[in-house]
Formats: sequence, C-alpha cells, structure tokens
Amino acid sequence: MLQHECPLARQPRCRGGWARDRDDREDLPAVLLCLDAGAVAADLAAGTLACLSCQAGQLAPWGYGRERPVRLRSGRTTRLRPRRARCRSCHRTRIILPSWCAPRRADGIEVIGAAAGLAMAGAGHRPIAAALGVPAATVRGWLRRLRGRAEPLRQHAIGELNWLGFYPPGPPSEPAGSPLGDALNALSAAVDCARRNFGHGPEMTWPLAGRLGLARFLMPAPAS
Repeated sequence: MLQHECPLARQPRCRGGWARDRDDREDLPAVLLCLDAGAVAADLAAGTLACLSCQAGQLAPWGYGRERPVRLRSGRTTRLRPRRARCRSCHRTRIILPSWCAPRRADGIEVIGAAAGLAMAGAGHRPIAAALGVPAATVRGWLRRLRGRAEPLRQHAIGELNWLGFYPPGPPSEPAGSPLGDALNALSAAVDCARRNFGHGPEMTWPLAGRLGLARFLMPAPAS
C-alpha cells in the first residue's frame, strides 16, 4: 500500500490514507499518497505521522521535492511542489503526494483514467491522445503499463474492497472482455464503495481511484 487516510474515517493519526498500510515491500517507492494533502501536512508538522517502514519512528518535515507541472483535463495545468518527510528513527525519506497525482507521471490521474476508459470503449491510443491533448506515445505508454499490470491491479482492488467491507452483490463477477477491463471494473467498485462508506462526493472519484491502486500500478518500471 502507499499510505494512510482518514478524511475518510477521521481518525486522529490517519487523516491522509488508510491506517492499515505498510510500504515495506520492494516494489513500492518512497512515496506516500494521500487524499487530503493539507491534513497530512498538518499532521507532519505536529509530529503525529508514524513511519510505515520501521513502525517505530515519527515522520518529520524534510523540505520539499522538485516543483513540476501536472497536466489535468480540459487543457488545464497545475504546479505541484510536494513535501518531503524523514523518519526520526530509520531516517528513510519520503515524498508526500496527493492521490490525484500519479508518481513519476506528468499527467494527473483524471487524465490517465479517462484514457483507460476510452481504451476500454475501443478507442486506439492516437484518437485518445487527440481527445485528451497529450502525445500519442504518452498514451501508448500508459496503456502498455496498465495492461502489463492488469491482474495485480485487479487483485489489489479486490483486496481494497474486502478491507472496505464490500457487501453483496460483491465485486464484479461478469468478465469485462479484457484483463484491464476486469481490473478497472474492480477498481471502480472499490471507489464506489469508499464513496458510499465515507460520504465522498463525485469530485473525489479520481483521487480515490489513485489512492486505491491506479497511481501505484501506473508507476513506470524502475530503470535497469
């Protein structure tokens, strides 16, 4: 998992992600994704964020990452300067990102998610790129990455559903016609469940999608 939340549950020590999260696996970078970056920044300043690796230390402010532009829908662009944090015990450093932002990607989750949806509807990467105003090679790279990790994404989303307490009718049972379609259906179910459980509005759809797995599985493969 990628970090801890609770503008969902509003618990005192977990206002930015899921309280159960650990990120000590080798496939995860030193990135903490959060739904409410402002709440996490306040908790970081107050010294109430626990380190998810050593589970013993507290995270402290450690400056900022490099500022960069992030493309959004409708031709909009925003600039993001993410906070950094460092554990007082194990000294591991981390970047704190809002979950609408995909780590190591120049486009927001809302753009990449829209591209995935258009692909599932049968559009090719060039028409998708033209519709979204991004380079065709960029769209091709997103779709290749997601298709290559479709089954892990589906399993991850099903795990989130189980943790969120998804009740009947349960996760999607009808095949979508492709592994990526199955993965996106499971992710959509997890987002709907989180919105229902915690009262989030439609504006949180893409941040929740990022937080529940899309951002993690979009990350580029490490350089060899």
